[in-house]
Amino acid sequence: MTARARRMLLCASGGYQCHTLPGFVLALLRHFADDVQVVLSRAAAKLVAPLAVEVASRHPVFVEMEDQGEGVFVPHIELGRNVDLVLVYPATVNIVGKVANGIADELIAALVLATRAPVIFVPVSNPAMWEQPAVARNLERLAADGYTVLPPLPGVEVATREGLAETAEPFPLPTLLVQMAAAIRPAKG
Repeated sequence: MTARARRMLLCASGGYQCHTLPGFVLALLRHFADDVQVVLSRAAAKLVAPLAVEVASRHPVFVEMEDQGEGVFVPHIELGRNVDLVLVYPATVNIVGKVANGIADELIAALVLATRAPVIFVPVSNPAMWEQPAVARNLERLAADGYTVLPPLPGVEVATREGLAETAEPFPLPTLLVQMAAAIRPAKG
C-alpha cells in the first residue's frame, strides 16, 4: 500500500496548469493525502478561481503574506508546520529562482524557506526558459539545498501550441466527444 500523508500543503505558482487545481486537489485527497491545504501565488489566483480550490480542499486559500483564516495568523510560518509534505506545483521559473536565492518577498517563497517539511518542486514552463544557464543553476541549487526537484514536465507549450499533436492525453469526457461528433455529422436524407 502506498504511504499516505496525513496533511500536505500544495503551493501553486502561476503556470497555466493552475486551471486543473480543483481536480488535482481531489486526486491528491483520493490517492495520497487525508488533508490538503492550498496556497496560490498572485499569478495563480488569476488563473484559477480561489473559491473553486477552496471548495475542493475545504480550506481557505491563502495568497498574500497577511492573509489570515482558520486560526492562521502568520501564514508563511504556520501553514508549513505540522504538514508531512509541501508540493510546489506548478513551479515556475520565478518561484524556483526566489527559493534558490533565498528571496522571501511573497507567501510561497517565504513558506518554503520557513518549513521543515520535505519540499518537492514540479517545474513547469516554456522550454526556452528552462534551457537558460541561470535557471539550470537555480534548479541545481534547490537540489543541493535538499529540496526534491523533478525534471520539467513535458506537455503542450501554450504560447506556441508546440506538442499539441503529440499529446497522448485522451479527451477528458469521451461520451461527450461522441455526442459532439454526432451533433455536427450531416443528416443523411
